[in-house]
Amino acid sequence: MRFIVHPSSFIVVLFATALQAQTVRITQKPEGLVHGDLYVPVVTAPPVERVELFVNSVKLSEAKGRSVVMPVKVGDYIRRLRIRVVGYDGQSNAVGEDEMVINDPKPPFRVRLLRGGNALSASVVHPPAITVTSIDFFIGEERVGTATSEPYSLPFDPARYANAVYARVVVHASDGEEANDVLFFGSGPSDRIDVTLQQVPLSVVGGDRPPRIDELMLLDNGEPRKIESLIPASDQPLYIILLLDYSESMIEEMPVVKAAAKQFAQAVLRPQDRIALVGFNQRLFWLTGFTNDFNAVAAAVDRVKPGGETHLYDFAIELLYELQKQPGRHALVIFTDGVDQGSTFKLDHLVHYARYAGVPLYPIVKNRMLERLMRFGIGYLQAHKLTSIARDTGASYFIIRRENELPAVYEKIAAELRQQYQLVFYSDPSAADVWHSLAIQSRAGQQLRIPKGYFP
Repeated sequence: MRFIVHPSSFIVVLFATALQAQTVRITQKPEGLVHGDLYVPVVTAPPVERVELFVNSVKLSEAKGRSVVMPVKVGDYIRRLRIRVVGYDGQSNAVGEDEMVINDPKPPFRVRLLRGGNALSASVVHPPAITVTSIDFFIGEERVGTATSEPYSLPFDPARYANAVYARVVVHASDGEEANDVLFFGSGPSDRIDVTLQQVPLSVVGGDRPPRIDELMLLDNGEPRKIESLIPASDQPLYIILLLDYSESMIEEMPVVKAAAKQFAQAVLRPQDRIALVGFNQRLFWLTGFTNDFNAVAAAVDRVKPGGETHLYDFAIELLYELQKQPGRHALVIFTDGVDQGSTFKLDHLVHYARYAGVPLYPIVKNRMLERLMRFGIGYLQAHKLTSIARDTGASYFIIRRENELPAVYEKIAAELRQQYQLVFYSDPSAADVWHSLAIQSRAGQQLRIPKGYFP
């Protein structure tokens, strides 16, 4: 650990003191998808005597000790969770905290400034792609020191700053971005509310006339919500994952799939867009990275021979998470026989996470038997749930009997994505993390499609 101390502060920085300055610390913070049971390891330092764990601002548990492990039951319905651990002294004063965000492909870049005894510490949350280079600590407007590695802490002499009203911190990231926080002396740690900007896809179903904001009404849980902007497809890059079922039941489809995949990529890609070809059976394999080369997409189809089971639900959830890390607009297009074999997750878990991710999901199910049975009302429940995934995320759903129908389906999806917009609005910052229904109305009579709802 290394500190750069401002000369005017005359602070002697000791290694041992610095280690104890962050009084509460979560020592392991997962970055990938988390489900089931999560165990949160926490270490504390004086004057902390007990800690409380909060999940999305709701107290879950408390514990005592210098090193504790606090369980959180995440479950299999994956969602973003903000986990915060607050430490209290013997008089129940909050004297420190740390936090992390799980199941968030784009975690916020933010900092919380804390005081524990005679030290200031900073708890930083940031996306994996961002590296923290340094953190400047200020008392009032005087910079008193800089921390360059974890734990981000700095001891200070309270007597020297007896008249100071506040302290502040500035975090510098490798990409030039900054995060700031202010702590008023005499106040303890408090929860904060994130103002959430929502972006949902809007598709013009009939015609090609551009929609206008002044002709639209957005209903959020039945109440009008102001539309901040309407961004056309031409203004944002598009990232698509084309997910292909390589289970044994799909062997006969590969020649047509190869030609259709190239046709789809060629039809949808502009210079700023990217597509990735991903295959799956009981394993997931990236046949290409995100590329603008439609010939590379076609060539990659033959790299794996079909065989094995179909872990459809597991890998659809994983790729929905992956797509959210990319800039611009997103779409997940899945070609499968619709049968899942061996997934840890169930169809209901996929339905939930597709809603939560907000990524348009286009299922293309090639299954002669399913199509035939549906005529007699058999298999309707499964088909209905797959259809709901598409509708809930603002996409389309297709059941085909023959592989030669695939090129026409891909062309319909490509045409829809070319005419898609991003509708931008602010959700209520105090809204609970539950499903909100959405509806769009056009006074011009246009037929438009948006997701059936969202999670704030």
